[in-house]
Amino acid sequence: MSDPDFEAAVRAAFAAFNERRFADFATYMTDDIVESYPQSGERLDGKIQQRAMHEAFPNPPTFTIRRILRDGNLATVEVDEAYKDGSTWKTVMIFELRDGLIAGLTGYFGEPFPAPDWRKPYRTWP
Repeated sequence: MSDPDFEAAVRAAFAAFNERRFADFATYMTDDIVESYPQSGERLDGKIQQRAMHEAFPNPPTFTIRRILRDGNLATVEVDEAYKDGSTWKTVMIFELRDGLIAGLTGYFGEPFPAPDWRKPYRTWP
């Protein structure tokens, strides 16, 4: 799959998630996908468990893609993860790819916070 094709697939997958079409979202995953969240220590084994969790999620977030990077069978997707309470978290997902599908997904997420004043001389934004 070329990078433009991969990017189109990632955008289609997240569009399906945002529209709560979790069955369509699952078509981009291998049957044995492993989805993990190191910060909370969670691991979902397989497409069935992953989809069940997404469907049970009360008020799931909406994702806006900021950047997609791919090198062979490894990809990184940076997203803004918007919640109904108005918060938007910054998230990075690392995809391990197999046969054009996502076989591994590791998600790192965090709520933005103000930069400390001591770093002001070193940064290029206010």
